[in-house]
Amino acid sequence: MNIKDLQKHYDKLTIKERFALIVAAGARNDDQERDALLRSAPRKVFSFPNTYGLSDAFEWLAMWHVLNQLGYAASFYFLLFYDDGEIKIKGFEYNDAMLLIQRRILEGRESWRAICKEYGVDPEILLEGLPYIEMIETTELMVRAANHDAPLELTDLPENIDGLRAAIEHKCKGW
Repeated sequence: MNIKDLQKHYDKLTIKERFALIVAAGARNDDQERDALLRSAPRKVFSFPNTYGLSDAFEWLAMWHVLNQLGYAASFYFLLFYDDGEIKIKGFEYNDAMLLIQRRILEGRESWRAICKEYGVDPEILLEGLPYIEMIETTELMVRAANHDAPLELTDLPENIDGLRAAIEHKCKGW
């Protein structure tokens, strides 16, 4: 069937049919068909407060922060219970790997707090309701206690804060 003849019937497609055709066109890299399907779709108009983009950015960033911290926590607990004196992780000796993951845990938490402070929001409120927050908090407390006498130098903290700032700006541009 000719694509032009098919396009004449796009207005009769259900939402599910249109979605399936858009996905199929994307899968076969048929940008022309995909764009035609998108252009012919009925439109809905929405209204959002001007703070919606920033809210969306922080919601996304909070989830990203939690996922990152849980990954670091998993590595920390793995290393904590797997010290056989022989371990090397990506070229790091055990002690160096343990210090690196602890530093990443603390840098992640501190950069989250710093970016929230910059925007005038409570970092803990933004994490409420997300899964495993208690695990993240407990891991941070353990790392701080383990390094109480000689606190870790958070050398990548400015770079991490800049990364969070860039992520927020990028998400906000989409709104």
